[in-house]
Amino acid sequence: MTLRHPLEGLPGAIRSRLNEHMTHVSCCNAVGELMWHKQGLDIDSLRSDSPGLMWQIQGNGTEYFLTLGASPASLEWGLNVFGSGDQKHCAEIVVSHARKALGAILPAAGHWELCREDITQNYALPGPSEVKAALRMMMQTEGGRRKPCAMGGDTVGYNTGSDLRKGKAYHKGPQLAYLKKRGAVDVEDWEIALADNLLRLELTLGARFWRRRREAKEKHWSSITESELDAMHLEYFGRFFGAVEVADMGILLERLEKVAGSPGKALSAHRTWALVKAVGYDNARESMPRTTWFRHLKALRDAGVSDADLCAGQIVPFRRHVVLLAEPVRCWEDVRRAA
Repeated sequence: MTLRHPLEGLPGAIRSRLNEHMTHVSCCNAVGELMWHKQGLDIDSLRSDSPGLMWQIQGNGTEYFLTLGASPASLEWGLNVFGSGDQKHCAEIVVSHARKALGAILPAAGHWELCREDITQNYALPGPSEVKAALRMMMQTEGGRRKPCAMGGDTVGYNTGSDLRKGKAYHKGPQLAYLKKRGAVDVEDWEIALADNLLRLELTLGARFWRRRREAKEKHWSSITESELDAMHLEYFGRFFGAVEVADMGILLERLEKVAGSPGKALSAHRTWALVKAVGYDNARESMPRTTWFRHLKALRDAGVSDADLCAGQIVPFRRHVVLLAEPVRCWEDVRRAA
């Protein structure tokens, strides 16, 4: 979570303390005329021993902000595997930690602007091999504009350069083991063993997402409920996993007849699915008019076929295990039960 507050709105004591450590950079042209002037913070002269908290001064040329960033779960529990879905609670943890780190009185969490937030959900699979199989399948999946890319190790990223929304899928166990090896987290061996069964899906809502909400005067970020955040997560990653398990093509045709509007339209969409299986996603798309392709695509998705199914030309086998996006695990006990 990343929060920011205008410097002008902060108490005078903290503003004075920060101003004492500000640096000034000016740029002049060849004849000595000032082209631009920028302020910065000499972070080394005002360093706080506060593990897990990132803070800095940021500006847009006319206004400067105190910016805080941290994982609320890490600050609260020392580990970020599971955390709270209450945005206001998470923000208060970050601000409270910053108060202690900076030794200053800061405004309540609700008065800060939200600039970025990571919404994460964990899904328990039978074992690490199933997690890796899921990630391999996700690497082959294109969900509309969401193009997958390898980010190293067992991590798959989507729209990685976007400041609106981007996603990430990875194997939690190896990441946790790596952090323990570096001494970055205090985690027990049994926790790493359980995390080895976890597929983690992370949705980042970036600066542009929250700026658009402010400009549209939508309800304040602190009023967004956990269920609404879950719905955003489900909407983003739902394109990669089917909503239902489709066991055979007979069932698929029945479902298409319910969503397509007529038996003829259902049969046409079913033929497109058969063509995808025969010649592949790209060749099938190029073989018909664009409007027909997207009409059939919508019908197939409404019937429960996911983008992963379409790209692979088959029903994703690992979905029959545990990858139900509406049913993440929320604590270690949930992982034990799933195992």
